[in-house]
Amino acid sequence: MGVCWSFGGAGYPFGRNDRTGPDYSSLLAGVERDVGAPLIAVFGVLALAVAGQLDARDRHPRRRGIVVVGGVAVAAVIVGVVLDGRMIVLLPPLGFLPIAWLRADWPTLFQVVTAVGAAVFLLASVAYADRVDEHEPPRRRQRRTVAWVRAGRIATYVAMVCPLPYALIRLAWSRGWALGAPEPFVVSLLRNQPENVYIEPTLASFAIGGVVLTSGLLCRWGRLFPRWIPVLRGRVVPMWFPLLLGGSAVIGIFAFGRGLLLGQLGVHLPGQLDTSQLWGEPVYDWAYWGAGGLGWLLFPLWSMSLAVALAGYYHRYAPSGPTTSAGKPAPRD
Repeated sequence: MGVCWSFGGAGYPFGRNDRTGPDYSSLLAGVERDVGAPLIAVFGVLALAVAGQLDARDRHPRRRGIVVVGGVAVAAVIVGVVLDGRMIVLLPPLGFLPIAWLRADWPTLFQVVTAVGAAVFLLASVAYADRVDEHEPPRRRQRRTVAWVRAGRIATYVAMVCPLPYALIRLAWSRGWALGAPEPFVVSLLRNQPENVYIEPTLASFAIGGVVLTSGLLCRWGRLFPRWIPVLRGRVVPMWFPLLLGGSAVIGIFAFGRGLLLGQLGVHLPGQLDTSQLWGEPVYDWAYWGAGGLGWLLFPLWSMSLAVALAGYYHRYAPSGPTTSAGKPAPRD
C-alpha cells in the first residue's frame, strides 16, 4: 500500500483524507501523502525483515533479544503512532457492538487492519521467544517464568485499580456532583443532555466490568469456565480467549488514553478543533482534571499494566508454566 500510495494510488488514509482523525488525536493528522506514503513503504520493508527473522529456522539464543525487541518494536510503533482513540470502540469488548462499525470509514478500518498486524507481531515475538527458550537450561527458564508470574500478579492489581476513579467520576456526574470539573460543566452536562443520567453510569459499568474481567487473570474462573455457564462449565479456558480480549483492550485503552494525555498537556494537533465549553473555558484546563475521568493519566497506566498482567497469565498457564499435569491451575506461589 505504501508503494502504491507513493506513486499516486488512491486510498491514502491519513492527513486531509482522514477527516475525523484530528478529533481523535491522530498523530498522523498532518502527514500528507508525499511524506507519509514513502515512510509507510519503508516501515513495511523493515517489518517484513523482522517477520522473516521471527520465522527463521536458525534461532540462536544470542539473537533472541534483538529479534524479540524488533518484533515488539514493530507492534509498538503501530500502536503508539498509527492508532488513535477510535480503537477503543472498534476493538473488543466494545467492538462487539455494531454501531461504531456501521459508521466506520476507510481510514478507520485501515487502523483496525494495522491493529491486527500489531497483535500478530506480538504473538510471533512471544512464540519466537518460547522456541528459543527450549534450548536454555530448565532452571533459567523456570526463574524467568516465576518472575513473569509475580510481575503479572502485581500488574493485575494495578490494572484493577486504574479504572475505578474513572467509574467513580462518571457516577458522580450522573448525580450532578462536581467531581473533577467545575460545577457549571456538570450542570450543563445534565441540562443539555438529560440522557447523561443513564449514559454516565453505563460508561462507569464498562470500567467496573473491566475490573471484574481483569480479576479473572488471578481467579480460578479465569482458567476454568464457571459452573453457571452452560456447555462450557468446568472446561479449561482457551489461552487465546483472554489474551485476545485483553490484548484488544490494551490497544484500545492506550490509544484512547494517549489522546486524552496530549490534550491535557496542551498539544494541539493539525486540524484538531479547540474543545471548550459554552462559557469559553477549555475542557483540558487543569480545573477539568476529571473531564476525562482521569483517563489522561490512568488509561495509559491501565493499558501497560494490563499488558504485563496478560504476560503473567500466559507464563502461569502456558504448557511450560506452573500448571498441574491435569491442566488445572497450580497453587499460587
